[in-house]
Amino acid sequence: MSDNWDFYYCRVDDKPASMYVDLDAVQVGPVDGLPIMAFIRLSMLQPRPDGLSSPQEFGTLCAMEDAINEQVASESAVYVGRCTTNGLRDFVFYIAPDVEWGQLVAACMGAFPDYRYEVGTRGDPDWSTYFNYLYPSERDGQSIENRRVCQALEQAGDMLKAPREIDHWLNFATPQDMDSFIDAAMELGFQVRSQADEPDEDGRYILQMFRTDVPGYAAIDAVTLPLFDLATLRNGVYDGWESVVVDAEGA
Repeated sequence: MSDNWDFYYCRVDDKPASMYVDLDAVQVGPVDGLPIMAFIRLSMLQPRPDGLSSPQEFGTLCAMEDAINEQVASESAVYVGRCTTNGLRDFVFYIAPDVEWGQLVAACMGAFPDYRYEVGTRGDPDWSTYFNYLYPSERDGQSIENRRVCQALEQAGDMLKAPREIDHWLNFATPQDMDSFIDAAMELGFQVRSQADEPDEDGRYILQMFRTDVPGYAAIDAVTLPLFDLATLRNGVYDGWESVVVDAEGA
């Protein structure tokens, strides 16, 4: 549907899972002419011990996904995302009622004879599988945004290794909520950069806090998600973070 795809990690049936989803499908779904959720369930040959995909199988899985998307996706069959967990990879589509799903998939999967797979369909005119299962929660969406900011810093020459002050933006419904959040965040070592005395045009109180951290891919969720959770508990919204670019020399 779009070029705006991204992934995030979560748990499905208490097992590690990786979701890869068309984030822009939320703007157009559900589509009246595509009321049926259709899936391909693939048994991976070399999953990691935790049930996710392995580097050894990466190339084959990518080739398979490309083939499925090229041969199956059309105006009558739209690919919206996949879930990888417990040694399985589920590709999820929404299709028109007249699509012969099993035949369509079999014609594509003939190129991958070593793989066992299942297919299935069910009526889902509200696209509940997409909205309630594949699409990230606001918290998972923050993890996606964290990774995108790290990518932008890296593309600007940042090595993502040097500690620096990282600024965080939040907004709250009332000054009392904001003050309560500040007290909790300061216990975690954050300091106030600025805070609004009056609400903005949307009636929200804007807060900027900072702390010295390293914005690495593996570390930034541990910095931002505690703030996200604290803000949520206080009728607030965590609105992202920013950092200066620190090059290889730390300047």
